[in-house]
Amino acid sequence: MKLEKFKQRDPKKIGITIFTVVCILLVAGVFFYTSFASFEVKQDFNIINGTVGDPGDLYFAFYVDDVISKTMPQKGEGYVIDQEKTNCTKGASVEFNTDDWSVKVLNMTETRTKCTLYFEKYVPPATEYILAKGETDELKYDNTVDNNLRYVGADPNNYVSFNNELWRIIGVFNNIDDGTGKKETRLKIIRDEPIGEYSWDNKASGTGSSTSSLGSNDWSDSSLQIVLNEGAYWNRTSGSCPSGQNGATTSCDFSSTGLTAEAKSMIGNTKWNLGGTASYTSSSNGLASHWYTYERGTEVYSGRPTEWIGKVGLMYPSDYGYATSGGSSTDRETCLNTELYNWDGSSVSDCKNNDWLYNSSNYQWTITPYSSTSRDVFRVDSNGNVNYFNARYRRAVSPALYLSSNVKISGGEGTESSPYQLSL
Repeated sequence: MKLEKFKQRDPKKIGITIFTVVCILLVAGVFFYTSFASFEVKQDFNIINGTVGDPGDLYFAFYVDDVISKTMPQKGEGYVIDQEKTNCTKGASVEFNTDDWSVKVLNMTETRTKCTLYFEKYVPPATEYILAKGETDELKYDNTVDNNLRYVGADPNNYVSFNNELWRIIGVFNNIDDGTGKKETRLKIIRDEPIGEYSWDNKASGTGSSTSSLGSNDWSDSSLQIVLNEGAYWNRTSGSCPSGQNGATTSCDFSSTGLTAEAKSMIGNTKWNLGGTASYTSSSNGLASHWYTYERGTEVYSGRPTEWIGKVGLMYPSDYGYATSGGSSTDRETCLNTELYNWDGSSVSDCKNNDWLYNSSNYQWTITPYSSTSRDVFRVDSNGNVNYFNARYRRAVSPALYLSSNVKISGGEGTESSPYQLSL
């Protein structure tokens, strides 16, 4: 057996070795923590009014009006997030809280996740834009059960560019049924000038709802309704339009004035009220407020419908009545307490002369039937009163419609030279 001399280990070297091992363990611990524990914390990453460039596991990109930005807009600067464009990589998603203007990233399961947030200037719906004006000299609430806000006066600033031509806003209407029972607030507009003079209806006896050669006062199958919603006007083409009795027609060309595809995309499906009346010639039954009730009532000729779901209609007698501002000798209140049947009187000329829907050159069709006969319809006469007339006669046709609730006013001032611009 060989004997060797015992050698004592160097304490300094042992200390260095232990210190090195501890350092390695610490570095490894930090690495695993940042790779796993820190990642778990950032699964519910939330920022408020801040900017994040690249924190490692999650980073953001901001676009403001489609231009890349280093920061996202602050609350109160008039911006909204475009949720459809906003996206994250690797299956994550963004939850945006408009109340405290915060961003929370959900479903984050991988590192190096990128979220791109898009912001755009808030453009209110057209209804909100008009309602924000409140009551003015040219905007008045009608005090009906629906409390609609209407443009009034001889020439208010209610011009709007629609269908590449001038239309005008009748008002903002509440509780408009979209045909499914859903009630919405919608903007109602009417063409500034008539598209021509045509019969309201002139179907021959035995055709549809017509029981005589003089036509029918059922709007749901009237000859004019079909032109506006299915025929030449709707399809922006030329064709035949009702003219005279017993189904007679006249050529009509809407190839440049009919509805464009863009215009049709802005029209909301609507349940139109088709109620009428036979009593309207006195102050106890002929005021604008009475007409508003009749139109939404059930008084019609036997068998006629009281509602119709469609796109393009005509104005109501109440639209004409509520559009007056009155004048210096007869104020608005007096006009609204005078039956529309007597608005042709010289003592109340302020009523029609300060009503932008009045047209001294035209007899204008309304959509409302006279309930005592099968063939008569109400019109606004060129002398200013409201009376019924046979549907077969040719009178001025100014299409009216309710815009979809998502249509926006994106520009313009509402004047004839600078009409409101519409967008979806």
